This record gives sequence, structure tokens and C-alpha cells, in this order.
Amino acid sequence: MARKKGGMSAGSLIGGILVVLTAMVLIVNLGLWKPMSQIFGLPEINDLSQLMPGEDSKVKPDVKLGLKKPFSKPSGPNTRTNTPEATETPSESTQTPNGDNSSSQEQTASTGVPEGALSPITTQQALDRLSNIETAAPHTKGYDRKKDFGTWQNSSQLCGYGTTRDYILKRDMSDVTMDKNCKVLTGTLQDPYTGKTIRFQRDTYETVNGKQRKTGGDSMAVQIDHVVAVNDAWASGLWKDSRKGDRIAYANDPEVLVASEGEANNVKQQGVNLVRDEALNGSKTKWQDGTPSVWLPSNKTYQCSYMAKRVYIKDKYKLSMSGWEKAETKSFLAQCAADGN
Repeated sequence: MARKKGGMSAGSLIGGILVVLTAMVLIVNLGLWKPMSQIFGLPEINDLSQLMPGEDSKVKPDVKLGLKKPFSKPSGPNTRTNTPEATETPSESTQTPNGDNSSSQEQTASTGVPEGALSPITTQQALDRLSNIETAAPHTKGYDRKKDFGTWQNSSQLCGYGTTRDYILKRDMSDVTMDKNCKVLTGTLQDPYTGKTIRFQRDTYETVNGKQRKTGGDSMAVQIDHVVAVNDAWASGLWKDSRKGDRIAYANDPEVLVASEGEANNVKQQGVNLVRDEALNGSKTKWQDGTPSVWLPSNKTYQCSYMAKRVYIKDKYKLSMSGWEKAETKSFLAQCAADGN
């Protein structure tokens, strides 16, 4: 009598998979996954949406490098053309002179970029650190900006009333004036992203019939940018429950922040296209000087330092990069190092 062949039929295999998936759904819904993940070292899953493939996983894995070749430093003096400074003069009623700002002025004069905007590591060091950065698909699920990352914190370095924003404005601008509460009123920014010279004047208001009316200033002309955007930091690691304690510190870390032209900051947005469908996730605003992935500032003399600074920040906060982001970063920094930038 012939014996039946052993093995599992396709129907049995599919049935087994469905049983496993059903069990996982029940475990997540009942809140049992978290204690199990801690015991067995499994990844955290707090929502059923994390069991579904994210946008990054739908992208074909081929990496097409699109970053422009880094700008080589000219042998002669820097001859960048700047925009004229604004001529407005602020009210003197609440101004007090700023403290010593000489280091920022000297750095701006010698490099054209505020010292605080420069990368603390060289392009070669950034290449070495790049190998420490985990390669992972971004966690593109949404977050609450104010709830998860808070607002600007008061700075102990600015009499307790000035915020992180005021601290960065003071650090990156020259000719700064402040009021008695350490709020920055005016200053001049040599913008690292565009190379423009921008005159900053804090908005002023008056109360008319119980309502506030703006009387002058343009606070949005200079904005504070997270070099690795908050959205990027969230997607590449800070979304995890274990990283809750790092979020507000990250949002207020001076090493993550630079003062920049408001328009350039708005165009940059998240700094890297997390879904890689089109820049800025379908917004009508396109990256004018970037690629479908990593954004680059239009100021070519700052591009290498900017890319090295991104690596420094991601390494400092143990944030991941997607495969194509890491490949483009490595290619660009290698060319920067070869050119001596």
C-alpha cells in the first residue's frame, strides 16, 4: 500500500499564517505586546498601523544618487554677493547693548558663516561616524509637535527670561541688541543657507481699543531651524517610547539649531524627503537646490559643513538613516573630503 507523501499543503501554510496574524492583532489590542517585547527583546509596537508597511518600504531599493557635486573652495577671497541690509532703526526705549559678540563676528568675517552653524566635525570625521548610524526605514506616522517636543525653553544663559530662540539669535547674529528681559530686539545675520546678509528686527505692537496692532519689525525674516528637522528626528528614532525623555532636549539643543533666512527655512521644511515620492510630501513648494532626498542649502560654500553637521546630530542622538539617505550622504561627503572641504 502506497504511503502519502509528507509536507504541508499551501492551504495549511496560509491558514497557519492567518492564525499567527490574528494572534498578533489580539496581543497588540490587549496591550500585551509591550511587556512581551521587553522580555524577549522584540521591537516596540504600540499601534496596529505599525504592523502595516510604511511608505518607505514601498519605494524600490535602487539608489540613484542625485546630489550635486560639492563646491570647491576658491583660492582667492570670498566674493559672495549679499543683499542690502534693511534700514529700519528700532526704538531705543527698551534696548540694552548686547554682551561680547566678537567670536561670532570674527567667524563670520573669516568664513561667511556664523560659528554656531558650522559642523563641529570635519567631513572625514563625518564619513567615519556614518558607519555608526543605523540604516532603517523611517517611522512616518504623525506626531504632535507641541505635545511631544514642547516649545522654546527659557535659557539659563539669558537671565532666565530669554528663550532658546533668543540664545541662538544672539549666538549667530552680530550687532545684537536685547531688552532688559534678554529678548533679542535687533541684529544682523550672515545666513548660512543662502549667503545673504539679513537685518533682523523683532516685531513691535501697540494696544488700540483693547486689541494689539503690529507697528513694525519682521521677526519671521530670521527663523531658527533644526538642521535635522524635528519631523526627521521623530521618524528616525525619537518616535519610540524609550526616547520620550530626549525630545524636548533635542528641540532645544543649540548644536541642532541654526539661525537662517525665514524663506530658506520654509523651503527646507523637514530637510529630507521621508517618503521620496516628491519633495515636501506633495506640497507645491519644491526644493530648488536639493534632490528628491537630501536637501542642500543654496550657499554652496556651506553645503559640506551642513552635511557633516547632519551626520554629527544623527550620531549624537542615535538616529537612523534610510538606505538612500545614507548612500547619498556618503557619496557627497566623500567628494567633500577629496576636495579638501
